[in-house]
Amino acid sequence: MLPRLRIKGQRIWMLAALLIVAIIFSFCHIKITKVTIPASAKVGDVVPIQLDIDVSCNSDGSDKLILGVLMPKGWKGTQNLTATYKGSKGDGSFVMTPLSTLAPHGDGKNWPDYMRATFGIAGNLIDDMEWVVMQSDVPFTYGNNDKITGSIFLKLKVGADDNPTLVKLAYVVANTTNGFTSDGNVDAGYGPTAEYYNEYIGDCFTVTGGSGDLVDFCNPQLTTISPPKSLDNDLVTITFDSNVANTALSGSSEVYLCATGTTNDGKTIIICEQTSKTLMKLTGRGRYEITLWPRSFFGINDSQTVTNMTYYIRDKSGTKQVGYGNTTAPFTYKFKCG
Repeated sequence: MLPRLRIKGQRIWMLAALLIVAIIFSFCHIKITKVTIPASAKVGDVVPIQLDIDVSCNSDGSDKLILGVLMPKGWKGTQNLTATYKGSKGDGSFVMTPLSTLAPHGDGKNWPDYMRATFGIAGNLIDDMEWVVMQSDVPFTYGNNDKITGSIFLKLKVGADDNPTLVKLAYVVANTTNGFTSDGNVDAGYGPTAEYYNEYIGDCFTVTGGSGDLVDFCNPQLTTISPPKSLDNDLVTITFDSNVANTALSGSSEVYLCATGTTNDGKTIIICEQTSKTLMKLTGRGRYEITLWPRSFFGINDSQTVTNMTYYIRDKSGTKQVGYGNTTAPFTYKFKCG
């Protein structure tokens, strides 16, 4: 029997009433049970994606469903993603969640920033990704012990940046009350800790075609360029990681950049020398990097711009070199913004 307390002649449930007020929230454990997506698409295709979900509720309440999709920034997801839903609680559409909307339990972050802080970039290797977040157009109402099933149907136009791409798309579903929280209730199919959200990371998805360079978010790269998108007037850092694969340069004490720049007026400028200008600094076991200002590095005049660059990594003698994918083909990079 719960203890009671008299105050001003009235009986109230001491502590119990306060606890009931404090803990009655809308709790629904959610799980993505299946994702259906083609293995590949072409630049500009509208790709159909289906998320099947199960929801198990342990209270009465009403919430909107939150949907987050991780994709390359260059795909401009806020312009090129739409979604609808069908389920045992009704059908409807998703709308973009305003960036001004703060996520519950998100320490003052909006939904995209909260997803980024919680899930990162889902195992992708190039940090040029963003979480695009939508919410259901209307709340769904549920009761204690409700079992809800449904599907979310996405249409994503891929490759707005015109680049062939390999990328791991990821998806998060949650609700507008609980954010990314969980409890210790054992719920069949949800594990010993039942989550009020769920993340699903897909296999590597291939986008072909386009006029740009291949952007491979999935596979370890012998070289990377930071930032991934830049102009010739920006500082860029090229990193070579000889730990990724056994190459002709494995075990080299010094490595150098051998680069060719192409200008807007059709000229090619080759900087391929073993000097301090091209020496890559050792930053860790088997890792080297060089930071350069392309306009100065290639020595162009004020009327010129560097539109693209091809490059190899060479040893001190200049006789051994590594190219793209550990082949004789050069690494390539196009200077562009956004």
